[in-house]
Amino acid sequence: MKLSEYLLTTPYYLFWKVKKLFHSGEPVIDFYIGEMMDYFIMKSVIRKFPQSRVVAKNASIKKELESLGVAAISWPSFPDVVIMARHAMHEFPIDNVVKIGMAHGVYQFKRFIKAKKYNVFQRFFMTSQEHMLMGEKIGIECGVAIGCPKLDQAFNGEIDDNYLEALKTSLNLDPAKPTVMFSATWDKSGMSAIRLWHERIEELSNAYNVMVTLHPFMSKGYKDSVRNKKNIFYIDSYNTVPYLMLADVLVSDTSSIIGEYCAFNKPIVSFKVETGTRLTEDIKELIGSISVSVQSFDEAKTAIEKSLKNDTLGAAREAANKKFFYALDGKASDRAAEEIVKVLQENNLHTDASLMQVKTE
Repeated sequence: MKLSEYLLTTPYYLFWKVKKLFHSGEPVIDFYIGEMMDYFIMKSVIRKFPQSRVVAKNASIKKELESLGVAAISWPSFPDVVIMARHAMHEFPIDNVVKIGMAHGVYQFKRFIKAKKYNVFQRFFMTSQEHMLMGEKIGIECGVAIGCPKLDQAFNGEIDDNYLEALKTSLNLDPAKPTVMFSATWDKSGMSAIRLWHERIEELSNAYNVMVTLHPFMSKGYKDSVRNKKNIFYIDSYNTVPYLMLADVLVSDTSSIIGEYCAFNKPIVSFKVETGTRLTEDIKELIGSISVSVQSFDEAKTAIEKSLKNDTLGAAREAANKKFFYALDGKASDRAAEEIVKVLQENNLHTDASLMQVKTE
């Protein structure tokens, strides 16, 4: 337990009890947004609970949410149930608040943290059955396989051909060129390959439409390096799914965006990474099985061209998708909502009958 958690527990509990005295009726459900990416991970689930609240960690995140038209309140909040896409239990430091967690990436592209950080949740949503079983092997007892709610929009018709055509037009993509997306995980994780390509990526713009998305925590120097390149489209949106759907090939490192892109079964090129305390041999082997592995930018250029001409890894990606996803049916958020309702029932929090009729879209 963090020191801040010890200091917060008693005053938090007192405020929570006072709030309960003046509240009756349906349970208070909060979706906690610790970073802006959390909102887009949970967005399709939040929609299932229109009476819930969106709670921003700080004023900056609240302002950004409101700029998107999302009504938010500021932390601290005192709910009956909190749902989060990170391990921020210390922000709700009493057992009285029922906690539900969601994986913030596909599958497990990095070593699990300690099981006890998961087991404080009554449910923790995993993206696949295998993901859940991996967790059970290290002692995670609360995992439930539901799929990837973030990807629902790609498989339930929300993002259709008209949407994608409009996006292409807005980006001014050349229809005569293939589109390549580059991504990189956080540079300070020790598992990023951005140093191998950020200075040279502009070399590809004559042959390809080039898009780039970077980990939200990426150092400012790398972000600025890419933003300042001509003829490169830097994706500022936290919702990368439509851009992944536009891309003809993805170039990445150990980022879990590889798992998201694999859902569309299109070519992947990956930079080999050998460092990082959370990088496992299993993950390196898995990434290598679904992508063309390279060690330099020049190799990446060649691999992109060859992959677009002759993609031989489709079957491997299909097999990987069975590991990554419970299903690619656009209904992961429905399954998440059903589990949340079960948790409410288990904790005798279903005082409003209407809440028990969560609509599936």
